[in-house]
Amino acid sequence: MTRITVFVCLLILLVFTWFERPQLMSKLLLSVNNSLAGLSSKTIETPLGKIHYLEGGRSDEHAETIVLLHGIFARKEHWVDLARQLTPFYRVIALDLPGFGNNEQLGFESYFLPHQKHNLSKVLKSLNVKRAHVGANSMGAAVAGLLATSNPDLVQSIAFIGSPLGVKSSTKSEMELAIEDGVIPLLVQSEEEFIERNAWLFPVTPYMPSPILKTWMSEELSTISQNMQIWYAANNLTEAHSLQYLASKLEMPSLILWCKQDRIFHVSGAGVLHDELPNSQLEILDGCGHLPMLDKAEQVAELYLNFLMKPKAIDTQATH
Repeated sequence: MTRITVFVCLLILLVFTWFERPQLMSKLLLSVNNSLAGLSSKTIETPLGKIHYLEGGRSDEHAETIVLLHGIFARKEHWVDLARQLTPFYRVIALDLPGFGNNEQLGFESYFLPHQKHNLSKVLKSLNVKRAHVGANSMGAAVAGLLATSNPDLVQSIAFIGSPLGVKSSTKSEMELAIEDGVIPLLVQSEEEFIERNAWLFPVTPYMPSPILKTWMSEELSTISQNMQIWYAANNLTEAHSLQYLASKLEMPSLILWCKQDRIFHVSGAGVLHDELPNSQLEILDGCGHLPMLDKAEQVAELYLNFLMKPKAIDTQATH
């Protein structure tokens, strides 16, 4: 068999797998992308069952740890483009939060934010994470705020990468107005709605290979009724558990990265949160939406690394 024949056969196999076996191809593509970012896909047994996560970066005894937390209906892979720029300097852990991503779904009550905080604490204990910088998005940021309030010695710094859940903006967001009209843009029930959701999350949707898109879409649409319960549990916020209420207690250095074009939570909320946090740095980003770690990964990485490498105490007079 000639080299050309072998190449053609491999090409045919690749094309067949791409279109006819999207789950298999998705697994391969994600594995390659993780590896290129210096990350490995791992699992650990916890009191909540098996938890999936990505880990990479420095492993020496002096290495500081970054833990990355995604939002509702999201997953650990959303952090890979950002993590690849963090791994040369830090130990990086990107979690599938309990009940999300590749993890088994949990009971309805486990998605209330205080329960999510307790579950996250159990996972971090299982991973032997005793102190870490926490970077979080959306719902994950609200959980991070609860964790930092209850266990400040664990959270070395906190970064809100994209707008967090639990801050009242002076101007209602497009999503909040849609919800008032009976539409929940992030809660999808069809393939069309899954695709349309990207327009709510990004000004320009980042490229995603179709096998990955199809696999994630199939997984999410297989649990529509459970997803509705998860949505209402995670968004059932009492004032005492809201990030805005807790912010004044978060004395560790904090970074707020909020995009002008965010349609989920209006950018006017950035100043509200900045004013409440005692030791915060605020950066308003242009040309990105609710998930800047995906559509502005390089800019986010530069800002985050600069924040992390500053002296531990931020000059509040300079940042407020």
